[in-house]
Amino acid sequence: MRKSEGKKRRYINDKQINDILREYDSFTESDITKIFDTTDFGYRRIDIKRPLRAKLIITEEGLDELEEQAAFAKLTDEQKSAWKTFLKSELGNKDYYWAEEVVKEKNNKDSFGKATKAIATVIMNTFTVIDSEFEIVLDKKGQAIHDSNLNDQENVPLNKDIEEYFNEEVLPHVHDAFIDHSKRDEKDGKTGIVGYEINFNRYFYKYTPPRALHDIDADLKASEARISALLAEVAE
Repeated sequence: MRKSEGKKRRYINDKQINDILREYDSFTESDITKIFDTTDFGYRRIDIKRPLRAKLIITEEGLDELEEQAAFAKLTDEQKSAWKTFLKSELGNKDYYWAEEVVKEKNNKDSFGKATKAIATVIMNTFTVIDSEFEIVLDKKGQAIHDSNLNDQENVPLNKDIEEYFNEEVLPHVHDAFIDHSKRDEKDGKTGIVGYEINFNRYFYKYTPPRALHDIDADLKASEARISALLAEVAE
């Protein structure tokens, strides 16, 4: 093409167009022609989630990091002192939702002043530790909360059941993964977003065997000989 249109940088002349039409009209497979169902190019892109495994661990180091958090910096000196003193007395492992419970408990009490949700968030951000060995964090409905850092996607062929594909291709490698069924195609309402892709390399790939080792070795020796000759000329 005289001007690239996105990734379209190939020009097809009249002869090539006629060749393509003849191949299409013959409807016969060959080295350059393959016949597929339309569904062979389609897939459902499903979101794969993994559960959050985390807990709060109150540490001395974390107390120093609190000062760097914007929400904590906005507190008065009296409030900061109250929170740091309290947290220092609570060093160790805590439940994932511990910060939310503490903020409700300390709200408008003593020197803590107004304890907002932002304080709970800053405590969680500072002291949350994620570890694959921890228990899964559940929400109030008993459902696993997903870890956004572990989000992934899979393209499931349209002619393949997504649950079957998931059990065969995903679970053997990531045993705690699950499908996000809330992500649905707007046209058919089923799990996963439908898409199409024609991968020419996959369908028309031809294996080219590597060169024989003795041929490669011969070329290397020839190159070494040329380099030695050049070095000898320079040294003269």
